[in-house]
Amino acid sequence: MIRIPVQTTRAKLQAAVVLTVVSLALTAAFEVGGILAPFSLKAQDQLHLRLPLAPASPEVLLITIDQGDLDFFQEQGVGWPWPRELYAPLLDFCQRGGAVAVIFDLLFTEPSVYGSEDDQRFAQAAARAGNVLLPIFLSQRRPENDGNLVEVLTKSCLPLTGTPPATPKTFRSILTPIPPLLQAARGLGNVESTPDADGTFRRLPLLVPFQDRWLPSLSLAAFLLSRPPGATWQFADGYLRQGEVAIPLDAQGQLLLKFRGPSHSHLRLSAANVIQSEIRLQHGQEPIYTPEVVQGTWILIGATAPGLMDLKPSPLAPIFPGVELHATALDNLLRGDFLRSVPGWLVWLWAVFLAVGMTVLILLVPRLGLVMAGFLAGLGLHLVLSAVCFTQGWLIDPILPATALVLAFGLTTAFSYTTTGRQKAALRTMFSRYMSEEVLQHLLEHPEKVRLGGERRYLTLFFSDLAGFTTISEGMAPERLVQLLNEYLSAMTDIILAEQGTVDKFEGDAIMAFWGAPLPQADHALRACRAALAQQAALVDLNRRFAEQGWPPLACRIGLHTGEAVVGNLGSRKRFDYTVIGDTVNLASRLEGLNKFYGTNILASETTVQDCQGLIEFLEVDWVAVKGREQPVAVFQALARQGELSPAQVAASAAFTAGLAHYRQAAFGQAAAFFQQALVQWPGHGPSRTFLHRCQLYQTSPPAPDWDAVFRPERK
Repeated sequence: MIRIPVQTTRAKLQAAVVLTVVSLALTAAFEVGGILAPFSLKAQDQLHLRLPLAPASPEVLLITIDQGDLDFFQEQGVGWPWPRELYAPLLDFCQRGGAVAVIFDLLFTEPSVYGSEDDQRFAQAAARAGNVLLPIFLSQRRPENDGNLVEVLTKSCLPLTGTPPATPKTFRSILTPIPPLLQAARGLGNVESTPDADGTFRRLPLLVPFQDRWLPSLSLAAFLLSRPPGATWQFADGYLRQGEVAIPLDAQGQLLLKFRGPSHSHLRLSAANVIQSEIRLQHGQEPIYTPEVVQGTWILIGATAPGLMDLKPSPLAPIFPGVELHATALDNLLRGDFLRSVPGWLVWLWAVFLAVGMTVLILLVPRLGLVMAGFLAGLGLHLVLSAVCFTQGWLIDPILPATALVLAFGLTTAFSYTTTGRQKAALRTMFSRYMSEEVLQHLLEHPEKVRLGGERRYLTLFFSDLAGFTTISEGMAPERLVQLLNEYLSAMTDIILAEQGTVDKFEGDAIMAFWGAPLPQADHALRACRAALAQQAALVDLNRRFAEQGWPPLACRIGLHTGEAVVGNLGSRKRFDYTVIGDTVNLASRLEGLNKFYGTNILASETTVQDCQGLIEFLEVDWVAVKGREQPVAVFQALARQGELSPAQVAASAAFTAGLAHYRQAAFGQAAAFFQQALVQWPGHGPSRTFLHRCQLYQTSPPAPDWDAVFRPERK
């Protein structure tokens, strides 16, 4: 073990003071300069993602307008936006069941396209219910028409005392519901909100100023129904108070949301099914939902269909329905279960403690192993403290103290080992013969990260290739071809990286990537499948842009396989890459090539399907004897995320599965009928076309008696 030259304790303590001050000064500079802010936000998100969350309140219920609801009424000839009279049976159902309040997260700022009678039916139902809250939207634009302003302020403004927080926005106008609905509403609430700097919604404004008055958010307006009417609220010590209620606010007067879990954490009802249930009850028939399901609940009604554009990023998912943000806020308010930020001075005090402890440890302990153990212990203690605080409803900035700790560790370590020079000299002597200067320098900074050799890991491999790229390249000028290829590879790579995959290499238009290394990922198969599906969706938009430039469309084929492989820094002593090798790699490559036989875009192995735990919709396609394997493998088509298949696609998949079973029993006539049925439901389904063609061939030229239903491709 290399030891630090002997120094006096006094000199070490003096150095510790200087290094600690420098570490904290740099941390403060990073904080003031906004460098730490994005990392702090993402680290806070990890607390929501990694730690157990309190369950959603059963008092908060959602009635959502999802794609299935739109499809249902579209089949009845009713497109979006729906006639507003459709909301009348919905409100009647909620009233019948005894809901506390019905809160719409849908703007009704324009008259119905179906005429004034349509608006009147909706307004009459809202007035009948007497507990309907509607949204308003505050704007920074100059007002065009303030005709409804007096009634809006009368219905929604909140009496307040105390010193309000400094709000960053000044609002000039309000988008309000149309007059009939405005008059029928029990209350109004603002739905305008701004995400954090990284575009993610982690907080909502509870109150916003407008013309020297304070207007509540939609969730707070609903919560006010549970409080004494006309009660005065007060800003005091970072809280919004009324009686025994104390709601913590941040510096801008916003509520930091304490999420209950991913989307669907609160009970959801289908809007179409609620409407049908009320109509059935009115006709004495059995409803889909019984009215008791909404008894005593606060109901939020909002859009969750992708095409209705109310999907927003949250800490738990990049796509999160906006109505669930309001549901989360209302849940927090009703239960008094809030997430508070730890005061800044306490965070800095903790950062000072970590930095001082790390600096003194490095300078006083001459053993590298103990120093590393101390650093990891300090970091671990900080993470545990952050996690414990979070579970108790306190959010401590995970990044600022960690930055102080890391800087103290880095600066003090650099000072210590520069002073002695022994470890660097030893490392340089040991590794300079087979590492480049750049890699060696990185090793000196992070010796635990870079080493020659590999390890066996369980991971998911990804191969993609463009169909017919040779033909495309022959028909384009080289400059245009390079531009097209760069745009394609950039878009596909961004998706892989967004799912935290590792891009291994590019070979022309082909991409090789993997998940599960270098960092372990329990859901690596799911991430790979999500990336593959996202790439196919992104390719649609990319081809649209290419068409505008007169470029040919691209079709991408993807192969996925999960298994063990050797991963690490592989190569010669002087040049090596972080890559992966093994049979898993070969099979993933074979699966990519098999797409051309079935007219598919994504084929996955059985192990990949199993590891996705039902979160991806797959369809078994065939048994295939791939080159290099004795036993045939089952291959599956990745169709969509769970629940995203259309009813026609679900029916087609069932028909194909039935046809495949008959095909494997050599019942080609019956199989063909099922494949034809699948094509009726899903005309573009490649595997159905492929097997229908096979059945037709085998009906005229039956296979050999020892036929085993295994496909043996003659070409790659």
